Amino acid sequence: MNKTSLFVIILFYSAWLNGQSGGVEKILVELNEDQKDYSFIDTLLQDKKLVLLGEMDHGDGSSFKIKTDLIKYLHEELGYNTLLFESSFINCNLLWNTIGDSTKFKDRIKNNIYYIWSEVEETKVLFHYIEEQYRKGTPLRILGIDPQFSGEENTEEFFALLNNALPPTITTSKIFSDFIHELKIMSIWMQFPKKTDHRLTEKKFLSYCDTLLESIRNNEELSTDLPLWEMYIDNLKVLGIIKRKRDRSSFESRDKQMYANTTYWLNQYPHQKFIVWAANAHIIRKDAILKEQGNKHYLFGIKKMGDYLHEDYSNDMYSISFTSGKGATLDFLNSPKVNLIRNPPDNSLEGLMSGRKACFVDLNLFEDSMASDRYDAQLFYTNVRCTAKWSQHFDGFIYIPEMLPSTPLWVK
Repeated sequence: MNKTSLFVIILFYSAWLNGQSGGVEKILVELNEDQKDYSFIDTLLQDKKLVLLGEMDHGDGSSFKIKTDLIKYLHEELGYNTLLFESSFINCNLLWNTIGDSTKFKDRIKNNIYYIWSEVEETKVLFHYIEEQYRKGTPLRILGIDPQFSGEENTEEFFALLNNALPPTITTSKIFSDFIHELKIMSIWMQFPKKTDHRLTEKKFLSYCDTLLESIRNNEELSTDLPLWEMYIDNLKVLGIIKRKRDRSSFESRDKQMYANTTYWLNQYPHQKFIVWAANAHIIRKDAILKEQGNKHYLFGIKKMGDYLHEDYSNDMYSISFTSGKGATLDFLNSPKVNLIRNPPDNSLEGLMSGRKACFVDLNLFEDSMASDRYDAQLFYTNVRCTAKWSQHFDGFIYIPEMLPSTPLWVK
């Protein structure tokens, strides 16, 4: 297994927050060929069913590379065999069916996983590794947890499935045609249709989803696949809500469905161990009690996927936020522009970490060693600085000394 020269250092500084010099208790874990001293990571994660890996804002290329290395270790040494992406629940399930055809799989990766990950330089190694592991007979399965589609052309395969599952009396009707139109205009990630583009009201769309599900339930040939079809329809209903308006309730609906999708996969594969790849802002918990420096972030206070998961799996999960105090992330909606990371205050977590190499810190152990357990950090989102007892919100974090933005391959 190839390793980067990354050093993961678990540091506990009792004097960090009071600004004094003092004793340092240090555990050093170097990512090297013989995986020396990895017992600390093993102790933290080997008995967890679910490891959540965050990122600052979907444009932090350095995070992607470090996550790739950690995923390799978790897969090969600790038996994690399913990777749940913050990408389409429907599209990623269809994607995995093409894994045996290398050429087709590579092409489908670009179309079925959001381009912020599938079309950047920093994840090439990850997707090559997934193919390689499949060929070796030790697959790392990719699945999705987002209720959104990954793109307009990716809806066509689902439409074909839907047509085959329904009787002609439905598929030839005017309202079914309008329903398909709704899915098409809502299928492009991060784009929202104009009100005048819709043919069905939100109420009619949701009601028709129930009509289609009832017809599918009456199809005896689909009885074994009924739980999956129920999830498909649930995801379409949430899609129909979140694509109408961008407000707090729609964001909360999305996170709740991502939790439901994650739970579905955990129940489908009860003997497997899972890695979730998503934003810090989705895997966080209890963010309503964060004390923000400045204006309140519009996502604060809504119930997140991390809240739901922690309620159900608190003893079986470990969430890791990513942060940095220097560098930039890609502004993927306006690439190749970047978001510059602001210089952190000296007494903030990122400021205190300045000069260190990349570090993985267990927050409970870290806070046990400190005189104070409330400190400033931007573990929620890029340049959103908050004061908190951060072990209430994540289990650990990875600090990156200088964040490099992801390299978009879609920019000519």
